[in-house]
Amino acid sequence: MVDATTLLLVVITILTGMFIWSRRTNVYWRRRRVKFVPPSYFLGNLKDVLKMQNSFALQLRDYYFNERFAREPLVGIYLFHQPALLLRDLRLIHTVLVEDYVNFSHRFAQCDRAQDKMGALNLFFARNPEWRDIRTKLAPVFSAGKMRQMFSLMEEIGYDLETYLAKLTKDIKNKNARSTIVQIKDICDLYNTDMIASIAFGLKTYSLRNTVRSQLGGHSHDMFVISYRHALDLCLIFLCPKLVKLIRPKLFTAEHTQFLRNLVLSMLEERERSGIMRNDLIETLLTLKKEAALHQDTSHFGHQPDYLVAQAATFELAGIQTCSSTLAFALYELARHPAIQERLHAEIFRILGNDEATLTYEKVEHMTYLRMVIEETLRKYPIVPFLERQCTPLHKKRFVTFRPLAECMARRGMPVFISNLAIHYDPQFWPNPEEFDPERFSLEQKKTHLPMTYLPFGAGPHQCIGMPVAHMQIKLGIIHFLRRHRLEICDKTVENITFDKRYALLSQEGGIYLKLVKI
Repeated sequence: MVDATTLLLVVITILTGMFIWSRRTNVYWRRRRVKFVPPSYFLGNLKDVLKMQNSFALQLRDYYFNERFAREPLVGIYLFHQPALLLRDLRLIHTVLVEDYVNFSHRFAQCDRAQDKMGALNLFFARNPEWRDIRTKLAPVFSAGKMRQMFSLMEEIGYDLETYLAKLTKDIKNKNARSTIVQIKDICDLYNTDMIASIAFGLKTYSLRNTVRSQLGGHSHDMFVISYRHALDLCLIFLCPKLVKLIRPKLFTAEHTQFLRNLVLSMLEERERSGIMRNDLIETLLTLKKEAALHQDTSHFGHQPDYLVAQAATFELAGIQTCSSTLAFALYELARHPAIQERLHAEIFRILGNDEATLTYEKVEHMTYLRMVIEETLRKYPIVPFLERQCTPLHKKRFVTFRPLAECMARRGMPVFISNLAIHYDPQFWPNPEEFDPERFSLEQKKTHLPMTYLPFGAGPHQCIGMPVAHMQIKLGIIHFLRRHRLEICDKTVENITFDKRYALLSQEGGIYLKLVKI
């Protein structure tokens, strides 16, 4: 039997060792003479994040604007015991994202390939050489030519949205009623669920017609419902990936994974059997599958069903909630700025006229003020509010230097963060950053923008591949909202957007309520 004294000594020894180890780790940046955010023992700078009192994105923004670091090109932070960097200098940001990409070629976040294939194998989390291969083969899906072919599928959902809005403003009992109060994000969720279901999964979910969340929409919504368990999983995946293989957190639940696998594989089988051509992602995945079979290339990811399913999962992950939030924020700003809404409304009618059958890809692309409104929305509300990379030096080097831009080096495996949210609100780049002003993105003004000051989709080789699809989703959503309706503020409309501190992505705390008025 071990007596109590011996047990106590063992515990004290272990705790003392952990304290000394933690203290030594927490002086990493002090020893290198890099200004840093003072950490807590064991938790580093994640104490408030773990208590769900602040999101990591909002915390990075606070560090960026801290007066102590106003003249610093970078700031040292700690993720538990892991030293990390927050970049503030635009030249350093360009170096990491573009110029020296090969030394920062991976994202820091990781999923466990054995337990969460939908997370680990999709384009966002995949690592080289798989990432390069997948991106090359999926790039044609987002080309201008493919977008033109896909436009009719997207426009079908746009008309469903317009029909749904007409029903909301129709009062059978009171024929004179022409407006109603709506929770705008809920409508945007239905619209974007139908959109991604159609162009990614080849599926008609009819969320707008049935006015209920489909199974796909339900799974997508559940991914962003924050429970303590889900928050812990996301924290491990994004902030402590070294423990992923040990603890095995999941981006997608087992139920969600099985749902996606059954859905995508059944659609591939049905499309292969019927021979229907639909110009969507399923058709592209089927082409890749046939290509792999034709060349008998066993290394081709088309031979592996989970690879194919994971790419469809990327669309769900990046295409529903992100576009839904962006559309909701855009409509909120239009409601709060009637003059901007009226100018946009005039542009839509000037280009489209009264003939509802003339909405085409080319006409949408000619709506320059619509583009300006969306770009300013993404400036003020970058839904993915921080970017992250991992130091991956070539030729077995241990460090990558930032000299002469900063007297600092990043060591192999170190995470590097960029707060695009903070940069988008930095008054030295964007005067009066709280003001919603689409004129910032006129062709003349865009010429004055400094590189790396506008990063809603990232930059460099890892820039979001789905940007053209996202823009078109949002454009069509705004067009169909404004063709027959006007948005106004109401008593329930918040004066200013408050970001929810529990979410990694930007999300409004509470709902966004607006008055929908038929015109």
